[in-house]
Amino acid sequence: MTYRPQNSGADEYLNAQVLTASPERLHLLLVEAAIRFARQGCLALEERQFDKSYVAISRSHSCVAEMIAGVKNEPNAELAENLKALFAFIYKNLAYGDLYHEPQHVRDAIRILEIHRETWLELLERIAPRAAEIPAPHMTKAPEAARRSWVT
Repeated sequence: MTYRPQNSGADEYLNAQVLTASPERLHLLLVEAAIRFARQGCLALEERQFDKSYVAISRSHSCVAEMIAGVKNEPNAELAENLKALFAFIYKNLAYGDLYHEPQHVRDAIRILEIHRETWLELLERIAPRAAEIPAPHMTKAPEAARRSWVT
């Protein structure tokens, strides 16, 4: 007999959010998850619970890696490279914090992620009227919509 954990209502809600989200909203969810896990890792480092810090920081790392992978070079390669460099800096600080058990590196990463989240929220507010007119990529057959990047 195999044990299968029950999905909580929160898990089902998150799954529904992810499945119906625009690329822009998915990016925001990743940023928020990266912040949440980095905070957990930082707290665990401060409490010298290194097993817990490793798990939490690894989860934050995964989110940041997905953010890097989501950056497309078109239509603005210079902006894309700058954004990748910023995310790589965050990734590196998380790694240093975990490796050297130094919470300050993780706090630096969190601070940058929080600034990025605030900027992203402002962007979402500005594009909201326009986004309401554009069907989500999974709702249209146009190949152009499927290639849309959240950098554009």
